[in-house]
Amino acid sequence: MNFFEEKDYFLFDGAIGTYYSSKFNKNTACELANLFDRDSIYNIHKEYIEAGADAIKTNTFGANRFSLACDQQEADKIIKMGWEIAKRAAEGTTTAVFADIGPIPVTEGFEVFEEYKRIVDIFLECGAEKFLFETFASYDILLELSAYIRLKLPKAVIFTSFAVYPDGYTKEGLFYIDIINKVSASGLVDAYGLNCISGPAHMLRLINDLNIEGRNIIIMPNSGYPSTERGRTVYIDNSEYFAEKILDLKKFGVKILGGCCGTTPRHIAATTKLFSESTTCCENPNESGSSSERIAPKQNILFQLLESKKPILVEIDPPFDTKWEYMLKDTFLLKQAGADMITIADSPLAKARADSSILAAKLYREAGIPTMPHITCRDKNLLGIKAMLLGLHIEGIRNVLTITGDSIAHTERENIKGVFSINSSKLAGYISSLNSNVFYGEEFKIGGALNINAANFEAELKRAFTKIQNGIGYFLTQAVYTDTGINNLIKAAKTLNVPIFAGIMPLVGYKNAQFINNEVPGIEIEQEIIEMFKDKSREESERIGINLSLNSINKLYNYVAGFYLMTPLRRTHVICELIKEIRNKSI
Repeated sequence: MNFFEEKDYFLFDGAIGTYYSSKFNKNTACELANLFDRDSIYNIHKEYIEAGADAIKTNTFGANRFSLACDQQEADKIIKMGWEIAKRAAEGTTTAVFADIGPIPVTEGFEVFEEYKRIVDIFLECGAEKFLFETFASYDILLELSAYIRLKLPKAVIFTSFAVYPDGYTKEGLFYIDIINKVSASGLVDAYGLNCISGPAHMLRLINDLNIEGRNIIIMPNSGYPSTERGRTVYIDNSEYFAEKILDLKKFGVKILGGCCGTTPRHIAATTKLFSESTTCCENPNESGSSSERIAPKQNILFQLLESKKPILVEIDPPFDTKWEYMLKDTFLLKQAGADMITIADSPLAKARADSSILAAKLYREAGIPTMPHITCRDKNLLGIKAMLLGLHIEGIRNVLTITGDSIAHTERENIKGVFSINSSKLAGYISSLNSNVFYGEEFKIGGALNINAANFEAELKRAFTKIQNGIGYFLTQAVYTDTGINNLIKAAKTLNVPIFAGIMPLVGYKNAQFINNEVPGIEIEQEIIEMFKDKSREESERIGINLSLNSINKLYNYVAGFYLMTPLRRTHVICELIKEIRNKSI
């Protein structure tokens, strides 16, 4: 199909879901109307066709059993009826019909690709030749699906579009330019671009930074940003404004256009009218905008230290309350003892403590020692993480440790919900992308956690390789107490081509050893070591803990880049003595 045979643009319809909801005052999923309110869906398709749409989408965006909470038989019927209604509405016109497929909410342990294939197969059986996959947050599964379709129907037309926030990132932390470059390079997709989440002005700004020459780019923005009235999501009727912005996109060189949430037949009619009245010329509507010059990257302080010594990183836990002063005192003591960087845990064991990023900035300002906050995926979505990273960067912080985070205790899950929208590996990829597009020249160096006590250490190493591919530049390990842990760490140091900092947390008493062994996930301590602390005084226990730690350090010294010391029970003097031993003792 030559989309531009008669004119230099191809215009899709607007939203069905938000239009159906506002027109008929219904909060039910619009896809269900394929079974129970077919005439309304048919009439909406006809309205868009009469408004000038060159293509309509089937009312099947969320037509899967997970989005609709229905059984497979009902979902299949909704898809078939969605196709039949759209085809009937387009009869006797030149309007193309695209099988519309949206993202399926991924369920743990569920083969989502098989569900997509089932949907595709139903459309193929119905006679569909044109497919639109829209509002996706990543591209991997779309490339697999595109290859699947082309094997079954080589002449198929496949369009894909991705939902991005105004900053250009999807909810999975992928940057829109990277996505479009990957999809374009695959050769499997006919057109690709952006839809949903962002309004037309933001999409216009995003497209200004994208190379669209020789590409079939799709842009289908929301009409704008909604408000809430009496519990309902409401979009204003801004059809004239929307049409002007879509015309700007057309002038910029975008040829495949349309609307998403909040857009109605009025928006498409206004766009059609404006297109017919305008002479097309490809121009940059944001020409006056300045482009930032790339600056030479600055070397990271931690990697500078690696050139001359084995850096010592020390973790301090933030307080449960507002009494933070001990952290500043301890930081000065640790700095004087020879620590090179302070790391700050992010609410370990899923117990709320003072924010790690704020304290990292405060300690860096007031103590003058580099700091590294831990960032967990448990408590923050990507918007919150980006806001935090921007603040950290402004404060001069250049190292972060990305971790998935301990799960919330089962007894508290009724009241507290973890976010976990991404894992630590994907978070590293997100920060790595921000390094290229936002922080270039003064990037964050991204650290990752390595569980040297994992029961299946080969699987842990595979995860570590994935993390490295996503941008992890060094690893901090869990505390090592056993020969197995030491051997695993040495194996990792020989296998992974990035610096590894050996985790050392001195035991300081019998109860402390029992607690760590029984209540800290992923750590096991041999019983004979625990028994060494029984009936010992505080001073004797601390000396035993230091000697045990030094024994591990001796075995690891020649294999690791440095050491990551964790402060037990605020016994900062123990860590200071251990630092001095590492610095002064010939190991």
